[in-house]
Amino acid sequence: MISLKSKFAKNSLVLMTASALLVACGQNEPTQKVEAKTEKQQMAAKALTYPVTKKGEVIDEYFGTQVADPYRWLEDDMSAETADWVKAQNEVTFGYLENIQYREDIKNRVEKILNYEKISAPFKEGDYT
Repeated sequence: MISLKSKFAKNSLVLMTASALLVACGQNEPTQKVEAKTEKQQMAAKALTYPVTKKGEVIDEYFGTQVADPYRWLEDDMSAETADWVKAQNEVTFGYLENIQYREDIKNRVEKILNYEKISAPFKEGDYT
């Protein structure tokens, strides 16, 4: 049974982490600079060229209603075709993510926030607790 005190502690930790992440994202950033980055991101998003995703002609019937499932071929995660599609998508995604200028700053801030001394619950080992 989890005590009310430990539930409160867990919820507080989650709230503090979420708050810290929000603070970390905007810390030491002038408003104009953030807006400029947003505009750059919008321009970069427009320039992204995603790979073509083919559509199949699979149609299932459920209780008299026909339901198209054109992307069912992507459900086969062991096929070479799906692997090629995922690889092409990842090239676009990671190419975009690598161009985010403040990505390393966010990573370092979150790492700093989460890197604190952690103490586990007491346990018994031999005659000692």
